[in-house]
Amino acid sequence: MAEDRQADENSFGRKYPRSGRGFLLGTARARMDILGRNLLERAIRKLRQLPSVSVRTIPESPSSTSLLPARSAKSSDFITAWESAVAQHVQEGATQLLLLRIGCYSDVEYEALLRFHVQRGAVLTQAYGTAGALDLAVVEAACLRGSETPYRKVLSAFIPEQERFFFDGYVNPLKEPRDLRQLVEDGLAGRCSLQPVGSEVSPGVWIGAGAQVDPSVSITGPAFIGAGSRIAESCTIKGSSSIERDCEIDCGTTVDQSSVLQGLYVGVALNLHRSVVTRNKLFHLDRNVEVEIDDDRLLGTTKIAPIQRAAAFGGGDTK
Repeated sequence: MAEDRQADENSFGRKYPRSGRGFLLGTARARMDILGRNLLERAIRKLRQLPSVSVRTIPESPSSTSLLPARSAKSSDFITAWESAVAQHVQEGATQLLLLRIGCYSDVEYEALLRFHVQRGAVLTQAYGTAGALDLAVVEAACLRGSETPYRKVLSAFIPEQERFFFDGYVNPLKEPRDLRQLVEDGLAGRCSLQPVGSEVSPGVWIGAGAQVDPSVSITGPAFIGAGSRIAESCTIKGSSSIERDCEIDCGTTVDQSSVLQGLYVGVALNLHRSVVTRNKLFHLDRNVEVEIDDDRLLGTTKIAPIQRAAAFGGGDTK
């Protein structure tokens, strides 16, 4: 990483020219709020719409690279947890297991995938998008029941014979900051099923519970302000921007075509344009530059305590 750094004595931080890959990794994409709710919570809510479903989640190993652990995968905390979760579902009498790795976003309907799996009489079915395999598969539990072999080894034998469920709908890999911005824009515009969590106070302007917006703030939709966030005097929010929960945008700052991730403070009289902001870092989409910011008067974590989730936002100027 050190070789990529370009010192700039006139700047307030350090610049890293890069594509943006890796920028979102530290935020744990599964638990990163996007328009008010993270992908893990959204997936669980979606799963619970299925009849007679039981859900278990396990943390992913940093070295894991596929939905199904490899037959030769060495024992680890992740492998042990994965085997245990599968075993519990099998012992409880599950008919099918739906395996989902949270990372990318897709509009795949789980019910349609399960129906395809049953109609084909498959043992293993994996979902595929136009760009390749999705981290989503269905396994027939009967093939695992009674096995004394580790489940990952049993499943690996069925991979060459798997059925493929082809999905040509909305998929976002969510690997780079520009992917996040695209997902936010598409969600606000209704081009995918990811819905903002909050109240639509005017056409295209969504505000979460407990958010406080000063009456002098100008908001041009589409835009999203998350639960518990505070937008101070004379700020401007526009350009399909998103400000996630428990953020504070200080006086006179403009947020334009940008996303501010949860729990962040953005300082006074700044101009965020075409950027994604996370803790002490900013990625500029047009310049492909990541900036580390060491001055918490400009960018940092919020000093305000999360307030009770009640509808409590000011009027503001919403368009």
